[in-house]
Amino acid sequence: MNNISGIHAVREALRARSQSIRKIVVAEGSLDTRKREILSLARESGIPVYREPRDRVGTQGVTAELVAFEWSDFHELLEGAKTPAFFLALDQIEDPRNFGAVVRAAEGAGVDGIVVPERKTAPPSEVAISASAGALHHTKIARVRNLADALTEMKEKGIWSVGLTPDANTPWHSFDYTEPVILVLGSEGKGLRRRVAKTCDTLIALPRRGFVESLNVSVAAGITLYEVLRQRTKTPS
Repeated sequence: MNNISGIHAVREALRARSQSIRKIVVAEGSLDTRKREILSLARESGIPVYREPRDRVGTQGVTAELVAFEWSDFHELLEGAKTPAFFLALDQIEDPRNFGAVVRAAEGAGVDGIVVPERKTAPPSEVAISASAGALHHTKIARVRNLADALTEMKEKGIWSVGLTPDANTPWHSFDYTEPVILVLGSEGKGLRRRVAKTCDTLIALPRRGFVESLNVSVAAGITLYEVLRQRTKTPS
């Protein structure tokens, strides 16, 4: 069972997925405006609130105890996509901070959902939720047994898979992202697994000028995700 702490994280959980919260604990003492808002949201959702000594409560004196994270069904995720579809796949990203930061960027860019493999994926823990600034509560994430097979199925439905890898010859901005698309990112150090990369319709790369071998995955995600958003919101000339 996971807990999340902090005013912002708990408030976002209440707003997005109140059904995922078992109870809320607030530190004893005076309540500021933000904590009163949390108590009000909890009452509206019928979630019990307990008061405990400050040293027993998490960050900022507010903690929410969560039920198990609710994963989305892969096929329902596909059926519920807007037109043109916009997805993100994460190939074995195990660091919870990176995972949360990528989810934050993806939610901000307006993805329809995220697809991850069942194995070697960071769990939606307190660390990941905190790194996502609450975006995990607003994002649909589906787990699949085999990511390459899932990409193949999406291809059959007309969704282009675009993998990000440092060795590709195609610049990240050259692809037409106004088409239905799923961006595919690998973990830092390992990158995309071979079969996943081979399944992608095209591979793209970000430019590098310095000594560092690759960008942090959340930075790379932000750049590519917002290129999709830029192309789709570009004002016609």
